[in-house]
Amino acid sequence: MKKLLLAVLVLAVIGVGSYYYFCDKDVKTFSLDVNAKSPAPIQTQAKLKNIDNLKNQKLAAQRGTVGQYIAEDLLGEENKNLLTTFEKYVDAISALRQQKVRAVVMDEMPAKRFVNDVKGLVIMKQELSVENYAIGFKKGNAELLNRVNQALKDIKADGTLNKIFEKYYNGDLDKINPAEIDFNLNATGGKLVIGTEAGFAPYELRVGESYIGIDVEMCAAIAKALVIENMNFDALPMAVSTGKVDMICAGITVTDERKQNMDFSDDYVEGAKQVAVVLADDYEE
Repeated sequence: MKKLLLAVLVLAVIGVGSYYYFCDKDVKTFSLDVNAKSPAPIQTQAKLKNIDNLKNQKLAAQRGTVGQYIAEDLLGEENKNLLTTFEKYVDAISALRQQKVRAVVMDEMPAKRFVNDVKGLVIMKQELSVENYAIGFKKGNAELLNRVNQALKDIKADGTLNKIFEKYYNGDLDKINPAEIDFNLNATGGKLVIGTEAGFAPYELRVGESYIGIDVEMCAAIAKALVIENMNFDALPMAVSTGKVDMICAGITVTDERKQNMDFSDDYVEGAKQVAVVLADDYEE
């Protein structure tokens, strides 16, 4: 499979993103106390049974994501003040565990990671939406878009992309070594600058001074030269539209609204879901 560009890997961090943990060498530091008992549910309220029960409840979402827009639609104009948005998922989950909100609307794969690692959380059975992920480009940058689309077709056809999915969907993130990702450190030539938000496991997260994730390895597979700019999710559209980065790749959902401001590659993930994470003791199926 032909690589897209040649260059030296540079990691440029501008506003460190955070997942619910960072890995520094072999030491894991958790932002959440994953062994702590979950707070007791609010006894004066009936347990949540379905998504409709959330329409008049305090909700949380990550700022600038589709989860925010879904939560806003769910609450409606009359209850829009019940939504609190956060820069990081970890902060939204903290608010849930402190009973400041009753649910966090978020992407399914990061939600599964939280539920697996943090006691007392559960995903409501009913999904909120089904969507696709693609790479975002500055409007009119057809040359780069076409080259990336061809590279995506190549790594789909030769099985590279599927192997990356299997590695992160079925593997242990703690055992993935960023030093083993082929960033072609000795390459020379041009470079490809991508914007991402490294708090969206298993798609991207920071490990020590480097990065791992589906999006990271996918971009490494289509470009020998990879410069990673790590920033808040809601800053990504402006970064690509102003040319600060060449493209943005962070589990970005393709929407009609976003298409007005950027161009998208072919989908590389289909059927991604938005879900609601709640306290297990506050949920009855």
